[in-house]
Amino acid sequence: MSFPTEKQLRDRFDRSEHAVYFATADKRTRYYGFGVREEKFGADFQDVAAWAREQRYPVFGGFSFDEQSVTDSALMNGYFVLPEVLYDITDQHLWGRETDPFGAPTPIAGPAIISQTDERDWPDRVQTAVDDMQQNPNHQKVVLGRQRQVRLTGELNLATLLADLATQQPNSYHFVLKRGDEVFVSATPERLAKVNRGQFETAGVAGTIRRGADEAEDARLATELLQDPKNLQEHAYVVETIVSRLQDVATLTLPDGPQIMKNPQVQHLYTPIAGQLNGDNTVLSLAERLHPTPALGGKPVDWAMATIRTIEQHPRGLFAGPIGVVKPDGDGEMIVGIRSMWLKQQTATLFAGAGILADSDVQAEFEETGLKMTPMMNLLKEQDK
Repeated sequence: MSFPTEKQLRDRFDRSEHAVYFATADKRTRYYGFGVREEKFGADFQDVAAWAREQRYPVFGGFSFDEQSVTDSALMNGYFVLPEVLYDITDQHLWGRETDPFGAPTPIAGPAIISQTDERDWPDRVQTAVDDMQQNPNHQKVVLGRQRQVRLTGELNLATLLADLATQQPNSYHFVLKRGDEVFVSATPERLAKVNRGQFETAGVAGTIRRGADEAEDARLATELLQDPKNLQEHAYVVETIVSRLQDVATLTLPDGPQIMKNPQVQHLYTPIAGQLNGDNTVLSLAERLHPTPALGGKPVDWAMATIRTIEQHPRGLFAGPIGVVKPDGDGEMIVGIRSMWLKQQTATLFAGAGILADSDVQAEFEETGLKMTPMMNLLKEQDK
């Protein structure tokens, strides 16, 4: 059998009951997996690491952001899968035995959006955290998210979604995990940890501003972001925490200050961090050390996590959790499940968060979270064209 085309793999994804797609931001690594050989539900980092070591090829999935449970979901409370067959697009390699030959796709029209429901009281709830930080200087930052429910006329055409991801979000990671009537989709810009033969890479990503209408405005906004005290402080919290959590297990290399990362809708402050690991550290041992960074939780972490549970109306599940690929030797790449949505039957739930400091403008933060939902909203809108 010749190696399938990208279109064949996308069509297969749409009609499969269980499937996974993973692509790195540079697209040098891309996998399509189909079927289930083994799966894990709600396992912790150590359990998944031990299980992955027993396999012949990579496993895929994610950990729930915290201990809160999402009702009516087998996916969102932590799930990993060893696909029955796995296609490595880069190396043109197939793991497993193919028993489901690629047939002609069945054209399915995508759904239309019926309605969307937002948490309109989110700014008022976030203001209580701002008031807390203004009164308690030790409470420095909390990342607060909101969710949007979008009702659809039918189920998504996932072949179309995968193609649109490639064109609309070319510089982001892509992670799409399907199990039965549930699908989790992320076009995150943020790597949590990559490990390859003793070398590791991570990044601090925090501080956000919109893209400009033209190159001149875009450059002006980037300069504004690089000079903005609130965003610089938010970013510094993230970088300082990453360094403190890794400095005893690795030799670290990082630039003196943040750079700009540009995505289609927003640009971020970005500090790449890399180095050599000491001992037998793996991608999951690093992910466990790092999660949640102040880019997803806050500082101090215990107060931030308690504040998230109090102020956010819904459990996060895989939203903002560590998701990705783990190889049997412990190498792999874990990313952060943001710019994401959870699909169940005819409802899409979108998630976005913002870093809240004592001087945050809650209405501006509400608008920023709306901007961060744009990648997933665009995927939904393209379904009806």
